[in-house]
Amino acid sequence: MVNKNTLSEELKIYEENKAKLIKEANGKFVLIKGKEIVNIFDTQMDAIKVGIDKFGNDPFLVKKIEEVDQKQNFTSNLIICPQ
Repeated sequence: MVNKNTLSEELKIYEENKAKLIKEANGKFVLIKGKEIVNIFDTQMDAIKVGIDKFGNDPFLVKKIEEVDQKQNFTSNLIICPQ
């Protein structure tokens, strides 16, 4: 079960640093864990890979740096195995 406050700290850090991030890296992807901006990446997949390597299954935030946040839609393909 995911806590409704999951990534709230990371989102706060993003908002606090948004103007600087837009000025320096608009259109790129930021990796944030806790109160730390880990790094900026050219692609979302690069940021995710580093996040998984560094933090494993522990939640971290990868967010596109942009002036107006776009709505994100995520889907998952679930494979159901017969019992």
